[in-house]
Amino acid sequence: MNKLYHKYSLGMKQKLAIAQVLMENPKIMIFDEPLNGIEEKAAIAIRKILLEEKKKGKIILIASHIKDDIENIAGIIFNIDGGEVNLIKGGNK
Repeated sequence: MNKLYHKYSLGMKQKLAIAQVLMENPKIMIFDEPLNGIEEKAAIAIRKILLEEKKKGKIILIASHIKDDIENIAGIIFNIDGGEVNLIKGGNK
């Protein structure tokens, strides 16, 4: 409780940032490598929360190198390679 933010681990900073976003209850959420530095137990919980938010109709943009997370959470997937954007999955909306 009395620990300064800059003294937290990367994983704790990530969890705090995700919690802050969720508390605002936005219609659109943007994450860059949201599970970076987070232990597996917490990562499982965060994946579940993101899927619940998706079911509520929220738009969730995720940039990640973790292919399984993208494939399991995303409805539409784009790949950016060498400055070129390619549709990989979805896009039927």
